[in-house]
Amino acid sequence: MESNPTPAQKVKFGISALLPGLMDSPVVGLITRLTKIHAYENNKAGSGQVFSFTLTDETADIRVSVFGKDLKSLLEMCQTVETVRISGGWIKKADPRYNTTENEYEMSVSVDKSGTIMTSNETVNRRPRDYRRISEISACQMKTKVDVRGIISAVEKPKEVKTGAGKLVDLAKVTIVDRSGSSVSCTFWASSSAQVNNWSIGDILAIHGSQVQEYAQMISLGCSQAEVHHWPENSQEFSDLTEWYNGATASQQHFEAVRATQIPPPEQQASHDEEMTLHYPERMFHQFNNMRRIRLRFGSKEVTFSRDSNSWNQQMPTGSTPRPLYTSDMSQQNSWNQQVPTGSTPRTPYTGDSSTRNQEFLTSPAEDED
Repeated sequence: MESNPTPAQKVKFGISALLPGLMDSPVVGLITRLTKIHAYENNKAGSGQVFSFTLTDETADIRVSVFGKDLKSLLEMCQTVETVRISGGWIKKADPRYNTTENEYEMSVSVDKSGTIMTSNETVNRRPRDYRRISEISACQMKTKVDVRGIISAVEKPKEVKTGAGKLVDLAKVTIVDRSGSSVSCTFWASSSAQVNNWSIGDILAIHGSQVQEYAQMISLGCSQAEVHHWPENSQEFSDLTEWYNGATASQQHFEAVRATQIPPPEQQASHDEEMTLHYPERMFHQFNNMRRIRLRFGSKEVTFSRDSNSWNQQMPTGSTPRPLYTSDMSQQNSWNQQVPTGSTPRTPYTGDSSTRNQEFLTSPAEDED
């Protein structure tokens, strides 16, 4: 764990330049969001320990998972230093269930093999933050990671709640507001909820990597894996925001909670009442190209569509009748299922009109991290 890299070691990559595979050169960055050590055991990798952190520089952030048999001393080093140099890591596609950054990749470092993490005295600048006004969050896609800055207007200390799976877990919330005149609820689950005990109304928070969520048409921010800091009290931004908030509360200003307003533009909406078109990025097409079943969730209700063909579109002989590509297997949904009299033919929920046309079919984003 040398603190001064040799001249040969000084060649390095920026985080944004990392590509899948074994790292060719070291990368230097700042440690944030450091977790505790967890034991693991599986048939493929055997047993050992793992902890993770976010590495950041002026170009990007990336989640780093560190594996080994005994990581206690390495974790202690990461807790006491700010800047580290990593070599011998493996870059792979990020797992959306655990990714805490906007980076499409993540890094694995096995310190018992070729990976090394050492302290560094090199100067690394943080990536500039693009703080969004709270009123703008409703325009973001669900699951998007955003950076926000606001002043706490309400605090809900940690309390034990039961999840849908029947598990008891701690949940805490704070509501933040900013000059846009809007407010948003920030949720902290499990171990992340403890930090809320240190906050009070009037504190200014900078939240990096919160996740945009929606429930019952209201927007909230999932902050369990976010990086949260008190805004420096000696800064001009702190003085200005505090002065504004004191004036707003004295005048009993109402802060409007952010609502979900993501309505497709007119040209993307269905042309008639019997059809709905949902638009997603073209890059998502191949992810669902071989799916046999797709589920849509509307709050507490769910509709499942099963594909009846090996192709999203069907080339049918002249005069023949295409089979429906999707049929709902739910029996209690009013419009997606059809009650058909004996002997009659149901309408097809969806039919393709060309084998080469870009597809516009129903897809589902990744599950929420919280």
